[in-house]
Amino acid sequence: MKALTSIVAGGIVFGVLPLTTRLSSVAAATLLVALGVLLALAASATPSALAVAAGALGAYGGGVLLDAAPALAGAALVGLCFAERSVRVRERNARIVHVVLALAGGALAGYVSTRYALAEPMVRAVVIVIAAVLASAPLLVPADDPIAFALDDIARDLDGTVADDLRAGADLRRSVDESLLDPDSAKSARRAWKSLLSLARARARLSRTPGRRVQDAVERRVDERIHAHVDGLTRMYVAADAANAATLSLDDGALSNVDAAGSSMDEVSKAIVDEVA
Repeated sequence: MKALTSIVAGGIVFGVLPLTTRLSSVAAATLLVALGVLLALAASATPSALAVAAGALGAYGGGVLLDAAPALAGAALVGLCFAERSVRVRERNARIVHVVLALAGGALAGYVSTRYALAEPMVRAVVIVIAAVLASAPLLVPADDPIAFALDDIARDLDGTVADDLRAGADLRRSVDESLLDPDSAKSARRAWKSLLSLARARARLSRTPGRRVQDAVERRVDERIHAHVDGLTRMYVAADAANAATLSLDDGALSNVDAAGSSMDEVSKAIVDEVA
């Protein structure tokens, strides 16, 4: 679903991008910023100030370079729109590949979209699809979940049990399968994850603020709430996994079919043996 969203956003961006040269400066700049933010948010798959800022900066770079060098414009646009996601790629070599794919895919998308800007509608539609896929090439490199990445990042600035709880929450976030939850549970889980991240950020701010004597009681309370959130989310996902496993164990249709097929084959083999004898 996230990949599809990014591809659709890429199609919109590179379908409209060549047409901005026909607009006034103000209209073109406004539209480019909107397109850059759209692509950045689709690439990030989560609301992020870094993604919005990078998308706007990419739109500026793309607008400046579009007339003179469409390929460089596309590279600047896509490279910066995927900047937030690049940060979340955990391995160094994979991060380099992610950046290269963003720059190369953006350059090719920018070139083909402007090269065929005046082509016939059918050709233009095909080019837009190709450009959208090229612009989404960085998605081939897996990136860390935004919430898990944020929890791990905050945990590095803390110590003690609260840091362990945040790391446990990050590991849980990476391993869970949201599809196992029913709609109501999934909604509750989303609220709990959002609350956990807010608590983690508040705890990090407290640790950097002077006046320790006043804050000790507050920190203990926040630490308790963080632990309770991680524990509650863990129990929810464990219960969902257990319920799913129990449901699968009750579905013996495939086993019945195998047993029936085996019995039938036994009867056939016995009949053949009797015939030969």
